[in-house]
Amino acid sequence: MRPEQPAGRMTARYVGLVAVVLLFAVPVYIYVEPPWRALVARLAAAAVLGVVLLELRSVLARRTGRGGSELDDARRRYAPEPGVPEPFLALMDDVRAAARSRRYFEEVFWPRLTAFTLDPPARPAARSVRRGPSLASLRKVITAIGSQTAIP
Repeated sequence: MRPEQPAGRMTARYVGLVAVVLLFAVPVYIYVEPPWRALVARLAAAAVLGVVLLELRSVLARRTGRGGSELDDARRRYAPEPGVPEPFLALMDDVRAAARSRRYFEEVFWPRLTAFTLDPPARPAARSVRRGPSLASLRKVITAIGSQTAIP
């Protein structure tokens, strides 16, 4: 519920939220046994109420000038400082994507990274099944490649 949004748009958002919750809750409500149906209905109502209360808290925090919580600040994307080169920003996005996705790391980032050197270092280990290597291990590999190559 942002103050700059028109009332119709805000109403449509909440109608959509209720529709999505009902889309999931009604089949579960029909499937479960009668003693559990009240719990399903309460959980669906709690989900909608929870989202509404979070939005209300956010609006109140903005209007009172207190800002938001750390969670609100983390969700917000800030514009980069002026003067930061665009290729550097793209490289930062690539490093983040490589740490998040093992597939991106193996198929996109690692071949690009090893193209800078004739003697590539050992490939860093992934953290889990679907995640790429940690930022610390990526930093070590990039530092090793940077020390091997002299940039003119």
